[in-house]
Amino acid sequence: MRSRKWGAIGFIGVLSLFLSPSISFSAQPNCCSENPELSYFLYPKPYQRYSYLVRYETFYSRVLEKEKGFFVILPEDFDKKPKDRYPILFLLHGYNFERRGFWWKVHSPEKAKRVLCEAREEEFHWLLHEDIALIAYAMMNPKNRTYQDLKRDLKDRFEELFRYGGLDPKDNLPNEIAQSIVFHNLLLGKKSERPFFSPLQKMIIILPDGDNGFYIDENEGKTLFPPTQSRHSCDDFSRGESLNFSLIPFLYMKPGALGKYESYFLELVHFIERDSHYRNRILPIRGLGGFSMGGFGAMRLGLKYPHLFHSISSQSGLLDLELFSNKWMLKMVLPEFLEIFGSLRPKRLPSASNLDSSFIRSHNPIRLVQEKGISKLPPWIYFDYGEREGILEIIQGNRNFEKVTGEGTHEIPVQPFNGKAGHNYRFWRSRSGNILNHHSEIFKEKIEKGLWF
Repeated sequence: MRSRKWGAIGFIGVLSLFLSPSISFSAQPNCCSENPELSYFLYPKPYQRYSYLVRYETFYSRVLEKEKGFFVILPEDFDKKPKDRYPILFLLHGYNFERRGFWWKVHSPEKAKRVLCEAREEEFHWLLHEDIALIAYAMMNPKNRTYQDLKRDLKDRFEELFRYGGLDPKDNLPNEIAQSIVFHNLLLGKKSERPFFSPLQKMIIILPDGDNGFYIDENEGKTLFPPTQSRHSCDDFSRGESLNFSLIPFLYMKPGALGKYESYFLELVHFIERDSHYRNRILPIRGLGGFSMGGFGAMRLGLKYPHLFHSISSQSGLLDLELFSNKWMLKMVLPEFLEIFGSLRPKRLPSASNLDSSFIRSHNPIRLVQEKGISKLPPWIYFDYGEREGILEIIQGNRNFEKVTGEGTHEIPVQPFNGKAGHNYRFWRSRSGNILNHHSEIFKEKIEKGLWF
């Protein structure tokens, strides 16, 4: 493991407080290293047909006072072409229901770690559920000149991933996954006689760890809530640190679930762009995307910092926060929401907890769009959601977003092999090609017109 010091360099005003952070590169993640799919991506074997430049890295966040891990997906020729520079795409994960729930999930540190690794949640999600590295590599492959080429490449890659234990036996077959990504989604709404495929703009993809913090600074200014003594990147914790948040005796919240997560994310952006491994390899062109909680984070942060992010995408995002007002539902299902946007009262009836309506309004993506005078959806914003999300606030919030941006429906119907258009990884994976293509088109335009100079 190596560590380096960073100098204090201005980025934007809020980042000037982050002095001399350290970043380290580990040979393997501090947890879940035995996962076969993780090993497949991080440590390609000589006998693998396909290999991927995926790195796991950690840095110490001064905002959270905690070490955080994240994944970096590099273009295949990153090391072979040292003078090439690339735009960067940040992809934010969703809310982790697995690490918040009954005692057997989070109350025991050992069981909590096992659940994290079995569920492959948080910063692992985009890599190990949506298989974003595999899809991105196939879509950046210049040999794929038609959609049929792309479908065949994806099928072959998923077949190898399956052989090495990277697909759940209950998942769709490799050919079905490829079919869903290409013909049911990338070509959805396009004329079938357009067979030619344009490979993606090569890019660097970053997968941060946002815990259950909604990528926002907690409204009371707490660093971490519940507080935790653990400073390790694996989100482990000491006995007694988990919080019983409900009158129901077996409901707990994992430590470090939320805090100043907007400031932490901006800190991460600053770290990466000042790192000696990347600072001369990155173009000042950035995209930001996410699903569910991450869709909310991407839309809100992208609208708040348009000088930092040039493209935004949201899948199944929480785009109208003011619909989330049922404190009984929040206390049982999303207790962190109550603490971030109000005040959570542990071991009390939900009515004792409060929501700060002005704080919610000021961070509501739909209001941010209206405040910026956006009445027509600009090409750098993309959003979609599933026909059967199962969360009415998400469906209605996206429909409200359609209305204020003058859009027709962005609802994706049930298709073969897309998780029945529900709030699940199969649906998000089926749309991952569309997400990557959206950001790629914006990146290409910026590069071609030299708009990043």
